[in-house]
Formats: sequence, C-alpha cells, structure tokens
Amino acid sequence: MVLILSTVSYAQQYVMTSDGYLINGKIKKGEGYVTLRTYLRDGNELLDSVVMDKKGGFVFRGYTEEAVAALLTVNGMKQYRIYLEPSMNMELTINTKKKKEIEFKNAPLTDKWYSVVNPEGKEDYQVYLSRLENWAVNNPEHIFSPDIMATYLSHYWDYDMLQKHLNVLKGQAVNTYHYRHLREREEGLEKIASGKNTPNIAMRDVKGNNVSLNAFLRGKKYVLINFWATWSEKSKEIVPNLKALYSEYNTKGFDIYGVSLDKNENDFRWFAKQENIPWTNVTDLQMWESKTVKDYMVKSIPDNVLVDTKGKIVARNLSVDQLKEKLAELLDYEGYMITGNIRGITEGTVKLDLLLEGGKRETYTSRINNGNFSFEGSVDKVCMAMLDFPVKDGQISFFMANDRISVTGDKRQFEKVSIKGSPSQDEFAGIASSCNRKNNPMQCLMDYVNANPTSVYSPFIVSNYLYPYLNDEDRKQVVNSLDGKAKQMFQYTLLTDQLQQEENKKDLLSDKAKDFTLSDLNGKEVNLYQNIMFNDYTLVVFWASWDNISRNRNMDYLRLYNSYAKKNKFDIISVSLDDSKLQWESAVKQDGINKWTNVSDLKRWSSDVVRLYNLQSIPANMLLDKQGNILGRNLSVDGILQFIINK
Repeated sequence: MVLILSTVSYAQQYVMTSDGYLINGKIKKGEGYVTLRTYLRDGNELLDSVVMDKKGGFVFRGYTEEAVAALLTVNGMKQYRIYLEPSMNMELTINTKKKKEIEFKNAPLTDKWYSVVNPEGKEDYQVYLSRLENWAVNNPEHIFSPDIMATYLSHYWDYDMLQKHLNVLKGQAVNTYHYRHLREREEGLEKIASGKNTPNIAMRDVKGNNVSLNAFLRGKKYVLINFWATWSEKSKEIVPNLKALYSEYNTKGFDIYGVSLDKNENDFRWFAKQENIPWTNVTDLQMWESKTVKDYMVKSIPDNVLVDTKGKIVARNLSVDQLKEKLAELLDYEGYMITGNIRGITEGTVKLDLLLEGGKRETYTSRINNGNFSFEGSVDKVCMAMLDFPVKDGQISFFMANDRISVTGDKRQFEKVSIKGSPSQDEFAGIASSCNRKNNPMQCLMDYVNANPTSVYSPFIVSNYLYPYLNDEDRKQVVNSLDGKAKQMFQYTLLTDQLQQEENKKDLLSDKAKDFTLSDLNGKEVNLYQNIMFNDYTLVVFWASWDNISRNRNMDYLRLYNSYAKKNKFDIISVSLDDSKLQWESAVKQDGINKWTNVSDLKRWSSDVVRLYNLQSIPANMLLDKQGNILGRNLSVDGILQFIINK
C-alpha cells in the first residue's frame, strides 16, 4: 500500500470546479487540524490535512472520477466516514455536543451511508451487526458492502466466514479499497484457519516466568488463547463468564492461555491478582506492536482462538455462549460402553481392569448371561483396558477412550476375539501389523518409539516388547525420551518404577554420590566433591526457575540455611535445570538463594546431572556427608533436620 501525502494547508474559501469535489466544513468551537484520508480503489491511500481557521472552518478540494470512501479525522481523534463523489459540493458541520454529531448537505452517498450504518433506536448490538451483514449480502454490487464488512464485521470473522462473504461480492464492490484489503486479510487468516497449526507464543506470565504455548498445551485437550487487556472494558466484562467455564471444564481437559495487550506491567499483574484469575496470563507489553498480535491477526479485543492439544485451530473469535456450546460438544461426552458376547460362556463373571495414568488401576465386574455382558463408565483420556473371562487363557487387552466398543468371539478361539469401535485400538493394530510384515519387527517397533516419543502406544511397546532386549543404558534412554501423552499412560509408570527399582539395587551396593563439575553464575567451575569436604552436611538441590514447586521449596531451604548453616557446618548446592542463564540468575536473586553455591550447565533435561542421578522430576534433593555418602534422598525439612541436629 502506498500512502500519498499532501502538504498541510490553511483553511480558505473555495468554489467547486466542474471536474472535482469540494468540502466546506465547520467544527463548532473547533481548533487544530483536520485530516482527509481518501481510500483509492487501487488499494492505496491519499492523505491531506488542513488547519482550521479561527471559526473552526476548513476546506478540502480534489478530483475523483468515481465515488470513493474517505475518512475525516479531527485532531487525530474523532473520525467520520464520508464518500467523495464527482462534482460534489459538500457542506459539512460537526458538533460533538449533539447526539447527531455530523450534518451535511449536497452529499447523497454520504447521506445514504449513515442511513444504512446508524443504529435504529436502541437496537441490540448483535442485532445491529446482523442487520449490517444482511444489508451487505443483499447488496453484493454496492461499494458500501466491502466497507461495512471491513469497518464493522470482518474482525469477528474467521477465514471461512470472511471468504464466504467476500465471494458474494461482485461488480463495483470488488473494485474498491476495502475489498482489496479484505482479500489481503483473507490470505493472512488462511494461515491461521481451522485445522491449521497455531504459531507458537513465548511470553512471561504474572510471576515473570517464560511460558510457551507449545509447552502449555501438553496434557490439555483444548486451550482457549484469549487476547485481552486491562484497558479494554469488554475484555474485563467477560472474565466472570470465562471463570465459570474454566471451573466447569478445567477438570475435563480445558484451559485458558491469556495474552494481554497491556503496556503497563503493574496493571496486568494487579488485575490478574485482584480478579483471582485461575488460568495462565502472559504479556510482552508491546500492545498492538506485539509479534503475536500480528501473527494471529488480532484487530480488536477481546479476541480468541480455540486450539486442541496438538496446537491445531478448532475455532476463532467465539463469544462466551458459543464457547460454552463448543466445549459442551467437545468435552461433555457420555463416556464409554463396552458390550460383548462370547459364545460358549453361558454364565459367570467378567472383570474389567482400566490401567490409568500414574499406575492407577480401576477394576469393575459384570455378570455374564448367555455369553452377553456390558460395562459403562467414563475415562479422561486414552488408556489400556483388560478383560478377564472365567476360562483358561481368557484375557484380552486393548486401547480405548470413551468409545462404543463391541467384543465378540468364541471361548474356544480367544486369539480371534474381535474388538470393534475403538479408534485407538485400530490405530495400534495398524502399527503392530505393519511391523509384523517387516524383516525385523523389533527394530520396526524401536523405530516407531524413537519417532513418536509422545505417542500413547510407545510406553506399551517398550514395556511389552522391547524392554527385555535392551541394556541398562538403552532402557534409560528410551524411557527418558518419552514425553507428552506417553507419560499419561499406565505403562509409563511401570517403566519408571522398574528403572527406579533397578537403580535402587545399584545404590544398595554403592550409595555414594556421583561426582560432577558445573559452572556457577560467574562462569567458575564448581566440583561437587571439592565443595562438600568443608562441611559435615551438604544438601544438593535439583530445581529450575520455571518450576513453581521448586521455587516454593527454595523458601524452606532458605530458612533452613539461615538457621543452621554456620553452627552446624551445613551447606547447600543448588543445581538448576534451566536453559536460560537470565531466568536462572533472576530466580536466584528473587528467591534469595544466592547465599550458597548455584550451578548449572543450562541444558534443562539434557543436563549431565539428569543422566547421572536418573532424575524423573523436580524438585529433588540428596543429603551428603563430607565423604560423599548419600544419607537420604528427597528429604523433607524435618528429615534433613534429623541428620544435622542429631549428629
């Protein structure tokens, strides 16, 4: 777009020429300047400014062969739409103290514009927008239609809605400034249309922690990216309704990732605290200049984007009522139903075991009547199910969610029992079948796990097929690589427990700390064994600035250190799993733990200490004596005191 500027002139009286337009305007008690921005049909703009005379008068004159939209702006603030016409001699008066602020003569197209877009009485806002939309659709060739869409409607529309409405327009309507720029907006919206992957967002939350959208999505089913600001009353008005939806659906997998367009950090933090907002809110304090705002083509707020756990866009700019309907559609499910018939089993009891997240197992039973049985219930996510029938070798297992599952077969051929209605089981069966056709099925399964560390099937494949054939180091590596949904599976807990048991057996034989050397905040190398020799006890703490539980635990360690460090020859070494030195250093200062040694290699979960100590989660700790013997792991404050006080 080219912006053509003309010089500022001073108001004076003109008469209209036969080949141009003339605007004689007056602003009651006005002073300052008036700007006329003409929207040329080729997509460019012409900008002209004049200074008002002592009586608030101003004049614009120019030439146009066809009617075009323009915007009249007073002192860079008040704005009024007018339409320039060939041979037009407009007389215009603006009085901001009147209900009807702008009045004009000899401007038929401008007069018609206001007759269309002015509200009718106390018209409801949504009714008003619907009326404008209907007018534009029913007048597809009128030059007002793309202007109405651009000015009043398009910022509420997603890609599909905008494309649908633009495709209605024809004739002179498609030869306008606003039509051309709406098509440009359409191209941008296509990149963030339903089904597309969302651009990542990385900003700081109210506590100063960097929170990326990609990381935030893990473990959630649906996330609303909510664009808002404390200076936007509409943004704040919907907070109570969003809190109600959050309360209703958060336990079902829904969360909110608020993106504030605030400029003042204190306003942003104060409002979140004052309103007790339970979801994550982030900001970069760049307002409309934020890269994220441009990536998501946010033109007004409130605005929002609903995405699924993979970051794919589900819907855009939903009202609270529309969001509630969408969440009910996506998350208010009836649960699962398993029905079956096994020929040859006339009576008895069948047992259903649901293997859930965290190693949890739920068991249900159902009576068998002439081979028929059924189960009903609900699960939060994909899990493994096991059915145990009262016959020899009568066990079958399968993946399921809240599906309608049918189990049929014959007790004499349990290996041929059919399981239908579970998409997750069908997908796993396809993976297994594909690998069975390979020359090396085990390598095929290993390749799948390596390529899909977040898959719900990977922990099962490792546990049931690969684990016995891997050496200790390979076992650790493959289990530690699992992430995302894979960690929610029952088999993942089995694997981590198994690894821990094997590690504990080794520790019984040699329960000494493994030495390491890492750099402190000043870049100086710190060796573990060289530091612990000067004190009777040293607490080694594994933490990170991005982990809230770690940060809270730092407060406990600080009190412990202040009370017992000197008189009990007690010290602390904190090992950070950060990957940003700036965030690490900031957290150390904020938490006041710069009283003791802080080290890190800034590799997060790829850190050498993660491998050395098989860390599965943080915060974690171990208490050492001066010889490096491990006196205890993951001790509470009371547990630590039992050693350093009762020595």
